Amino acid sequence: MLSLKKIYRFFFFIILLCCFGIGGILQFFFGIPNTIYTFLILLFFYFFIIIYIVVKRKFFIDSLIIILCLFELVIISSGAINGVSLEKILIYSIFSLLPLGVYLFFKINQREGYITSTSIDDIFFKISLLQFPIMLIQHYGFPLFIKFNRSRQYIADFDFMFGSFFLKADHALGLFLLLVIMRILLKNDKRKITKYPLLVVVYLSFAILYGESNLSKLFLVIFLFYYLYQTFPKRWKLFGIILIALLVPIVSSKMKNIQAFKVHLYFMKYEYSVDKSYQNYTKGIAKRPQIVIVLANKFPLKYIGDGPYSYFDIIKGRFKLNRHFSQLIWTYVDIGIIGVSMLLLILIVLILRINVPSSYIWLIGLIVFSYAFLTTIFSDLGILIALFSFLKKRK
Repeated sequence: MLSLKKIYRFFFFIILLCCFGIGGILQFFFGIPNTIYTFLILLFFYFFIIIYIVVKRKFFIDSLIIILCLFELVIISSGAINGVSLEKILIYSIFSLLPLGVYLFFKINQREGYITSTSIDDIFFKISLLQFPIMLIQHYGFPLFIKFNRSRQYIADFDFMFGSFFLKADHALGLFLLLVIMRILLKNDKRKITKYPLLVVVYLSFAILYGESNLSKLFLVIFLFYYLYQTFPKRWKLFGIILIALLVPIVSSKMKNIQAFKVHLYFMKYEYSVDKSYQNYTKGIAKRPQIVIVLANKFPLKYIGDGPYSYFDIIKGRFKLNRHFSQLIWTYVDIGIIGVSMLLLILIVLILRINVPSSYIWLIGLIVFSYAFLTTIFSDLGILIALFSFLKKRK
């Protein structure tokens, strides 16, 4: 007779295979839409959760589960108030049901111990090692592979280095590799993950730098410098802080006298002015900061939003406003400031539960909020699995 442990392990490996193995292949070569594919994987999560509840006859509730359920309630309320079709509301619910399903799935494992954290670290470590050679094959084989594109999406050469992840999932790939590096340097007790941490960190760093996620590259540099800084004696840390505090005003005054810097500063002020931002917004080409500037200055505050998928029409597959988007921008336009407040609360609770030393919580917070500003992290299985598998064990 199958035990819950065997069933869980089966679903776990199937989910990992779908997310970190064949997802991008199926999307690219067979044209399976990302939303449909994600919903199919979501069924695996909830199918096991239902099995667990029926067999164990118990369930658990914590603050994160409650907030995610309230987030779903906000989505439904916004849809009902704005007269959005039931179809769009159900599809939009992926932004609450997907993180909830992933969280419950890993929470059950924490409670029951079906797969040890050491085994999960080892699996993720092996997945990370495969990414660089796959990216090299994708980069140099792009002219050949693009002829077999069935995804119904335009794919440039820089979109094609997604490793074994989903199509165009460069941010998810970069964040995954970054979290594996953090695991190796911060949680590699007795070198259980790898016996050669420095060599592996260099190798995975090359993979991130070779990829297309500039945000991942930035946070890789920040993390490595901060990690080295943490190894300094306390008196040297204090000296470094004082030195930086003294140098900032001096460097700033000197920079203002450099003509090239003046030109760049003027360009930034002009590009991100209200008028220029609104001009680009009306053309549909506004960058994310410009969209925020326009929403804050040109439109009244949205309390409950314009309804699910008012920013992007999921049925027609086109953007109504601008082609640049993110979890934070999308949430504000669609379900308003109430939805954004719920989203921020979810992210804060998540950040505080990430299993890193307390001195790194600020960095984790900066990473999570930055990715939420650049992409829709709550519909990205690669990002969600990477984050929720890295949570502290709680009772």
